[in-house]
Amino acid sequence: MINFSKTFLAIGLLSALGTTQATASDVTEPNSPLVLESLFSELASEPIYGETALELLEQLKTKHYASIEINDNFSSLLFDQYLDALDGSKLYFLAEDVQKIARYRYTLDNSLSAGNVEPGFEIYNLYHKRVIERLIYSIDRIENAVPQMDFTIDEYLLLDRENEPFAATTAELDEVWRKRIKNSVLSLRLTGDDEEEIVEKLSKRYRNQLSQVLKTNGKDVFQTYLSKVAATVDPHTSYFSPRDSENFNMGLSLSLQGIGAQLT
Repeated sequence: MINFSKTFLAIGLLSALGTTQATASDVTEPNSPLVLESLFSELASEPIYGETALELLEQLKTKHYASIEINDNFSSLLFDQYLDALDGSKLYFLAEDVQKIARYRYTLDNSLSAGNVEPGFEIYNLYHKRVIERLIYSIDRIENAVPQMDFTIDEYLLLDRENEPFAATTAELDEVWRKRIKNSVLSLRLTGDDEEEIVEKLSKRYRNQLSQVLKTNGKDVFQTYLSKVAATVDPHTSYFSPRDSENFNMGLSLSLQGIGAQLT
């Protein structure tokens, strides 16, 4: 049996699929209005994604050193890994969101075995929507609420939220993000920036983040999902699209040549 431990598994995928999502406005423009309904649209799967998922499963079953069974246990592990990859810091999903998508915990194996990656897309689309919501909230506070921030009161921000529960309400999550923004403002104040400079820097930072998020396409979602499928089998195994695989091999070749070896 071929040993794929600590290697990267790449299976063919048409690079032409998965075009960038278009937006109606330039979100990087300071103080430009940000409306969720005009920025968010669901990212769609393609038929070839299901075909590629089936081929990946076959490769993992027949060529990976680890013996695996695609069953409910595998599905549950995949669900946890995917959720952790998307929102391990508990900054985007609400508890009710996790309850909603938990219906897939023991069925992802069945879907994948049938060449169906829609559950992975549905989970990601909810995450994608929540990320946009959080960035809109942050930008609004940065551009409109900095003058009202009170730095004379004692407040505490938990930086590592990995072991925290998901927020029960939007208001609870707003409070987490309010403190995060306030902490960013305070950090810049301590470097000597004035209020105008702080607003300008943070607005640019978060608007650029939003712009990058809006460039996410279906191929990105698919690669993220299948990478977690592969990692569920072995943490050192991943899925690369053809272009990413080519870039990885090129970088590896250059590295090996740099130490006197040549990759053929």
